[in-house]
Amino acid sequence: ITSIMNRVRNLKNKYRNEENITDEFNYTKISADTTDNSGTVNQIMMTANNPEDWLCFLLKLEKKGVPQMDVSLLNRLIGRYSQAVTALPAEKYSQDESYARILVRFAELKA
Repeated sequence: ITSIMNRVRNLKNKYRNEENITDEFNYTKISADTTDNSGTVNQIMMTANNPEDWLCFLLKLEKKGVPQMDVSLLNRLIGRYSQAVTALPAEKYSQDESYARILVRFAELKA
């Protein structure tokens, strides 16, 4: 557990600085639905359905508030991360960095 937590901490530190740059480039790929985001989710699933698009969407959704302070946002995020994990086959994306980031953040939110 300690080893996993250290790895998570290292990944968070490594990508914290790069997140803003990556997000700016990826936001143009996904249109934002301000209601329940079902349109964006459907678009992701019907087009490429890849970890990069999912991660971009999820990070943008997280920026709408602080999950630790907003239970409804936390529950919505857990639901969307669960949907992403279900939609992305592990055997296909097990070596993908964005997929790994989705799994780690999903675990953090559930904890």
